[in-house]
Amino acid sequence: MKYILALLFSSLAAAPARADLSVVHTADADLNVGARMQLLGFGQSVNDPVDDHARVYLFMKEARLRTNGRYHGASFNVELALGGEESIVATTGVSLGLLDLSANIPLPFDGSYLKVGQFKVPYGRERLTYSGNAQFIDRSVQDLGFRVGRDVGAALTLHPGLLTLIGGVFTGGGRDVPPNHYLPEKLGIPELVVRAGFGNVDDDAYALKNDLAPAETKAAFFVNALYTKDSIVGHSTVLNVKLADKPLLLNGNWNQYIGQHPLDAGTFWQLGADAALRTPLGAATLSAEAEVNWAGYSNKYGVAHNAGGRIQAGVGFSPVEIALRYAVLFPEKNFAAGAMPITGGDPIHEITPSIAYFFDDQRLKLVADVPMLLGTPVVTEPKVGQYVATELPDQTAVLTKGGSIARQNVIEARLMLQAAF
Repeated sequence: MKYILALLFSSLAAAPARADLSVVHTADADLNVGARMQLLGFGQSVNDPVDDHARVYLFMKEARLRTNGRYHGASFNVELALGGEESIVATTGVSLGLLDLSANIPLPFDGSYLKVGQFKVPYGRERLTYSGNAQFIDRSVQDLGFRVGRDVGAALTLHPGLLTLIGGVFTGGGRDVPPNHYLPEKLGIPELVVRAGFGNVDDDAYALKNDLAPAETKAAFFVNALYTKDSIVGHSTVLNVKLADKPLLLNGNWNQYIGQHPLDAGTFWQLGADAALRTPLGAATLSAEAEVNWAGYSNKYGVAHNAGGRIQAGVGFSPVEIALRYAVLFPEKNFAAGAMPITGGDPIHEITPSIAYFFDDQRLKLVADVPMLLGTPVVTEPKVGQYVATELPDQTAVLTKGGSIARQNVIEARLMLQAAF
């Protein structure tokens, strides 16, 4: 019975506790549980010809339940989304909120393991940063072009000294896919991902964070690569039916090539690099990051590309941190919804200052930021009003029903309270 329990626990998942409470601690096992709430107040100003220019919203941005631990050397991590995040609705009408369920199986090399299950695809520092430990309330506009998100697969993680080498294989279909799609297939190539770098900034390669009080200067530099060839499954394809964390190149409301019939199995790839610095400055702390990405999609109907990047820096004077982020996205010039062009190739800029007050480290904090979106596409639905396309990308679908689109400068103001245990 002891060995059966060990197998069950080691098959679950992996990652160290993220501000969680220890409920079991023995020589053989650790078990931690935790929860986190993010309450978000959101204001936005647009030049709306139908309704009010100013909008005000209040959301439960995140409500998470976590458990993680260790049993005989194998560690696990489980995380559920119970709040207002992107949800997956199965064909049965059931909403699926599993984020992570993965196991780290140790290998006979120091600091190395095989990660299996559902977890974040190891691509890009911004996307891998754990949302509870980020400097800003949300990810930047460049993430819209390159987000990969969570998927089901396996990743070999090697950590010799200051080097980190990760090679993963994933389905490409995203998280929470119900096991009822036993359909005819024309197989392509699964999602292959590589992340490799050098540095000492990150404790967990799959849950990066902003260290508020580094004892010494720490730095890291990584390169990332992703490639997949779509598989035709039934009446659609793997990339077409991905339901969450879609980059714009895989969104049929932007990329008109991906959903054209008869379907063609296209190829999708991304290349990127990112860097981070954490260093003490007397009584203060300096944190800085930079990231660049380039992505492409192609099939027999056409070729599309995105490029983008971000740079950000923050200075902390406990218990306050002030930060500034600049991000830019160069969208594919031929993006269109039906026959209606969306953006052209002009860049979308974002400038975001932020200030955070830490009542109890990352457990309890108040964060305010002011994203300024410059030249962002705004969709107008007749007799209804406007949607900021970088916030609601799927709303470009109204362009096929008589809607219009134009570039605007949009100012937002956000205030978030985070409480975690």
